[in-house]
Amino acid sequence: MQHRRIPIALSIVILAVLGLGGWQWWQWLHPHIALDPQAKINMERTYLIDVWVEMDDSIVDPPSLDDQFWSDLVAEFQSIYPNVHISLVKVAKADLDQRMQDALAKGRPPHILVASSKWFRLWSDLQLPIDRFMSETERQQVFPFALARVMVGENLMAWPCQIQPNLWAGSRPRLKQLAGEEALLHAVLGEGGNWFLDDWQNLRDRLKPLRDLRQYPIAHQQGASETLLDVLVAASQGVVGQNGELLLRAELVGKVLNEWQMMQSEKFMLLTQGSLLTDFLSGKRAMIGPVGLWFWSLGEKAKKRANWALKVPQDLVLLPGPGWSGSGGYMSGKMVDIAVFRHRRFQGQAHARLSMEFAKELSQKLGLEMSRTGLGIPADRGELDTWQSLVGWTPQQRANLEEVLGLSSGLPPLTPKWHEARRQLIYRILKQGLDDFVNGKAGLEIADRLETDMRLFLEAIRTPPPKGKRSQTRISP
Repeated sequence: MQHRRIPIALSIVILAVLGLGGWQWWQWLHPHIALDPQAKINMERTYLIDVWVEMDDSIVDPPSLDDQFWSDLVAEFQSIYPNVHISLVKVAKADLDQRMQDALAKGRPPHILVASSKWFRLWSDLQLPIDRFMSETERQQVFPFALARVMVGENLMAWPCQIQPNLWAGSRPRLKQLAGEEALLHAVLGEGGNWFLDDWQNLRDRLKPLRDLRQYPIAHQQGASETLLDVLVAASQGVVGQNGELLLRAELVGKVLNEWQMMQSEKFMLLTQGSLLTDFLSGKRAMIGPVGLWFWSLGEKAKKRANWALKVPQDLVLLPGPGWSGSGGYMSGKMVDIAVFRHRRFQGQAHARLSMEFAKELSQKLGLEMSRTGLGIPADRGELDTWQSLVGWTPQQRANLEEVLGLSSGLPPLTPKWHEARRQLIYRILKQGLDDFVNGKAGLEIADRLETDMRLFLEAIRTPPPKGKRSQTRISP
């Protein structure tokens, strides 16, 4: 009898181990299902939350870690959860990639990462989705394109925090010659809502009544390829398809680049560097771009320049850049987002809940704090009343900005594999090729080369790795 008990006991132990392992494996595969916003917090336990904050020494950086903003934020959170210790670490932008690679290799990334990017980055399978911690009401408060930026597959993979959009500026006195105030954006954009490909020609036709602008009604920043990139992304509906197929073909690239050259040869768009701002404010151009929100901060400086005919901000209207509008439109510019991670050895539901709650609170307050200068805008529209009072914008300015930002709904989401593939393809291949084109290092023949390089890049990702070699948890830039 005793001999029969030993195998039974071993069987029970093995089943228990397999059950525990199976549960952990299920949690790893389905973290958005396993996460519990109501997980019980053990008040007898101390929870450590590591927060990495990317710093770039730019004019739109998070506040210094010794700023009162952080101490107030931590103190407020600890007033609810006194057993939570929050560690804040400054990480230089140049060092962030290597620091994250090292941390992910050890299976111990920071619990929270604050970073900015032009294209949202999915770092690892250790990154947690936020869906279960964001109510439908809270989703409605966030700009749709900001949510689309952090959507990977079926999940939101970070908290949108702050937006630093690349916009275009129009001369209100000039454009009002084409239509009344209420129809101003429609007069510029037309029915299509985008101004690329055939819309470029339509835009030129709409600007023809401005007879006093005999040449170059539009000026563009010389050497900047972002506009061409935005046009190609939008025109191809996202460059990469749901199954990793290449949507951006040489024919489309060649057509866009050819029209870019024609706009200059036909004196429709001038590429300029030093005189971009001066020519516009002196009344020589109807539209210029791309510019940032700093454009509306020129009021006092504009008063000191006698040759500036336009009053700032009264005579300016913000416009969406090419490729922004509608489904598949992509808003150019940076966005600060806040990602939440688990360790490879999952710390438990309570720890994940606390990390999510702090990240959520941080996204709202940091988005407002970083936007105090008027160089960015909170991604949460619920903060706009406070933000408007801080920056001193008029109701007309705010309405104009909200209208423009509301035109973009973002690109269709891709699975993690193809989301990261698209991001890298844009940085490694497409952006570099377009930089060469706008700086005169390549001509129209680059279209064929770009398609070849992009196809090879996607094929290498599509081909499974040899047996015995594990794929990396993420794709390095």
